[in-house]
Amino acid sequence: MRLRSPTHPKEGSALIIVLAVAVILALLVANFGADMNAELKAAGSSYEEAVNTQLCRSALALARLEIGQDNTRLYANGYGDAYLVSGTEDYETVIEELQEYRSGYALGRGMLAYQLVYKPSAIDPNELGQESWHRLFEVACDMDEGTDRSELVDAILDWIDADSNTRANGMEEEDYQALDNPRHVKNGRLESPEELMLVYGITPDLFYGRGHPAHIEDDMVWGGGLQRYLIGDNSPEGEASAQYILQGTYPDDVDTDEDEELEYEQVNTMPDTLYLIAQGFAPDAQDEEEKSIFGEVPEEITFRSRRFLLVELKLGEGNGASYELEDMVENASGEMIERILTYGVPEEEEI
Repeated sequence: MRLRSPTHPKEGSALIIVLAVAVILALLVANFGADMNAELKAAGSSYEEAVNTQLCRSALALARLEIGQDNTRLYANGYGDAYLVSGTEDYETVIEELQEYRSGYALGRGMLAYQLVYKPSAIDPNELGQESWHRLFEVACDMDEGTDRSELVDAILDWIDADSNTRANGMEEEDYQALDNPRHVKNGRLESPEELMLVYGITPDLFYGRGHPAHIEDDMVWGGGLQRYLIGDNSPEGEASAQYILQGTYPDDVDTDEDEELEYEQVNTMPDTLYLIAQGFAPDAQDEEEKSIFGEVPEEITFRSRRFLLVELKLGEGNGASYELEDMVENASGEMIERILTYGVPEEEEI
């Protein structure tokens, strides 16, 4: 009888190779699909960013129609929400009309909005005397009276004053040239609050309030860093803090009546600076369905994407002068907007 030879060791190898190739192809297809999905999402994000950028610029153009009017009067409420009204019109009616599209105006596939913010409690660092600087560090940075505080105050005053005489705890040109990172002393007015960080001893922690969170105590705002008080806090407690820093007097009573804070009153002296926040955004699909062609929006909007434009407005010279665009941040971060402008502005979307 003839015996059958044992199975050949190479039998079935073709099937294994085919299966391996199929697995590799499946992995390649899956990886390709994932890459395409990521590319599509990236393309979509770039498209939305471009759309929101143009919406921002449209909001800015819309705002300039309000800003560029002749013979305007400024009206603001207790939260710093401001409107420019021209001529002798009924300001309440004008404000109501402006609110219709300021809060969210439909354009194309997105929406645009803008607001003007008035900061009546902003403190001008160039106008502060020695005692006021001491109180500012006390309130903003929780610094007790002592050598450390005196050194900071004297250094700031030496930076601002026009002479070269060094105060007891201050620094002038010779001292700054001896630093590891030498620089010239300004001996002139501060151009912006951020310039304070060029003064020896002023750290970002002191300026931005890191480690000293803002809180309300005895009807005043305490903590939050120097910047919070130099750019102004529109809350009643913020105004009380400014009063203490400038005058050394504590508030007797802080009225926090919300209805009164929302009422618009004319600002008799036009401020040198206003802020403009322009934004373009794409609502979520559900919100977009609820939006009509007339720009009506749901009470609460959720956002798929947003872009901000932050503009500082400066008052021109002469009687009847209008505001002009000064400094502009093309894509202001939510953190910057919050840090600079959102202290008490009503109905400000959290960002």
